[in-house]
Amino acid sequence: MQTVQRLRRVVAVVSAAALASTPLLLAPAGADASPATVTSRAAMPHIKATLTKKTITLKGTKGLRPGRVELSVKGKGTVEIAMFAKGYDAADFVEDVNKFGAKNDIKALKHALARTQILGGFTGGGSGTVVLPKAGSYTPFSLGERGVVVGKPFVVSGKSRSTKAPKTDGTIIATNGPAWAGSSSLPAKGSLLFTNKRSTGVPHFIVLQQVVEGTTTDQVLEFLQSGDEGAPPWGLPAGMETGSISPGHDMTVDYDLPPGQYVVMCFFPDPKMGGMPHSLMGMLEMIHLT
Repeated sequence: MQTVQRLRRVVAVVSAAALASTPLLLAPAGADASPATVTSRAAMPHIKATLTKKTITLKGTKGLRPGRVELSVKGKGTVEIAMFAKGYDAADFVEDVNKFGAKNDIKALKHALARTQILGGFTGGGSGTVVLPKAGSYTPFSLGERGVVVGKPFVVSGKSRSTKAPKTDGTIIATNGPAWAGSSSLPAKGSLLFTNKRSTGVPHFIVLQQVVEGTTTDQVLEFLQSGDEGAPPWGLPAGMETGSISPGHDMTVDYDLPPGQYVVMCFFPDPKMGGMPHSLMGMLEMIHLT
């Protein structure tokens, strides 16, 4: 039941607000992404985000320089960091998201993507690192079933710090297709590097959904495309998701999940395919956590 609820909520939010990751996790305690100790992050600046129904508050943004920062999130939903192009701001972003959500306005979707760099984020209880690539203004936002929540922007200035990623246990890479590449096996608890290749041209995010051993991507795709209201026979309760990252960016993700087989999915709407979520286009890959 948890599996089908998770998938329904993903598709529902993608259809309603559809520009980034969604608050879909209904996994049992301990099954979603949770902070893991990474000693190489000890000296890294740490942004703490708290999401409420009406706003996002941040701690740790004072005096930040460009470079990689640790980000942790509290609250029900996903907090992501965006950088807007000159002449485009959070109000414009919200307007474009609402137009796309209300009328599947692909022009509005393309307008937002052309003027927004999405730099990653996490669901409540999750953590990892994201890169603030240059000096300027950054805005936290969250997309959910109630619409868009935006926090106050913060300013990054001065000389760039290191953008090198801390040590991780494996990689998940979004590539052209759309498709996935990277590690076929990861430890059940650790940190992974999520990279969106510049050549993809569109943002991506990760949904990891545990499945019955031996499940195929064809079986998952058949269910996603069927509109079936029942629970998928291959679905198990555990799962996690990340925020989105625009092409040419990466983030690290701390996680703690039960061992087993997982399907990697992305539900970001594709502007070249009428807003179709990437997983319904076949962006599915099976991996194992051991």
